[in-house]
Amino acid sequence: MPFGLYCYAITVAWYALHGHHPADAAEHRERAPWYTTMADPSLSDMVAKHRRVIIASRFTPISPDRLMDEENRAVQQAWAAANAA
Repeated sequence: MPFGLYCYAITVAWYALHGHHPADAAEHRERAPWYTTMADPSLSDMVAKHRRVIIASRFTPISPDRLMDEENRAVQQAWAAANAA
């Protein structure tokens, strides 16, 4: 039981910090029209989204060079906006 509670807590914390999207419950209602009272994602929805994120990250490699370019560009734009103000 303690291990299950630990896994549950980690899953909910991950979803709250990184996985939540406002349209998740609406998407689930579209797939299951009989479940019209759903207001928030269930634990199984959270686990499924986590699994999809892990699989997507394995098959979409990100090169460190590209990230650095995007980060530099974002910093330069922020500096330009600060100087313009």
